[in-house]
Amino acid sequence: MKFTAKRTLLIGLMMASTAAIADTKKYGTSGSGELGVSNSTGNTPSSSVYTSIRMKYLQKMYQLKSLVEANNKSENGVRTKERYVGDLQGNLFFSDYQKAYGFGQTRWESDRFSDIDLNSYYIAGLGYQFIDNDTAKLSGEIGLGYQNQNYTVKSGVRDFEQLIGKFSGKFGYSFNPNVRFFQGITEYYGEKQANFESNTGLKVKLADNLNMKVSYKYRYNSAPAAGKVKEDTETLITMIYDF
Repeated sequence: MKFTAKRTLLIGLMMASTAAIADTKKYGTSGSGELGVSNSTGNTPSSSVYTSIRMKYLQKMYQLKSLVEANNKSENGVRTKERYVGDLQGNLFFSDYQKAYGFGQTRWESDRFSDIDLNSYYIAGLGYQFIDNDTAKLSGEIGLGYQNQNYTVKSGVRDFEQLIGKFSGKFGYSFNPNVRFFQGITEYYGEKQANFESNTGLKVKLADNLNMKVSYKYRYNSAPAAGKVKEDTETLITMIYDF
């Protein structure tokens, strides 16, 4: 009887501890705003502006995430880059442990200097959070969907649509409470075109809600519009305000 009582008490304490850990998650609405600006003078005057807003709404059994991103650059007063991204994803957790989930995603991209008027993705799939603690995070997603690629009229390239697969992974590691490394990779693969993106960088905490981020982005398009390159790279230094 004593052993049974002790075992019951131990199980109860473990369950209570697990519930307490789960309750430390930040439910409700959260987000961040990001801004990076550069300006140079001399033989080739140039300026660039990068902005993004991320929002998240978390509950025990579901999550909503959104992203709006704008990236513009000009040289000698002439616009040389104009790219916009919008992304909306809903996750439905299979349990309140929030490890495995099903997701639905819509994504829109416009890049005038790549002759892309609107590139749309509609995807459904599965995701899993392999590691989720204060030090490290690791997650992956796989899905199937549809891509609709519309080019600008002046490009003369024919629009297309195709079935695609999505493969993505995210990893984060905190060296200490103020410095965090992150790596994200995503591929949208189809028979007519494949798009791959990698985002690598460091996030440094400057104050309670203020952070600085240094990142390197690499994008690859297997079948760009005529006369456009397949690879695109970008190095950014931005300030982030979390709310």
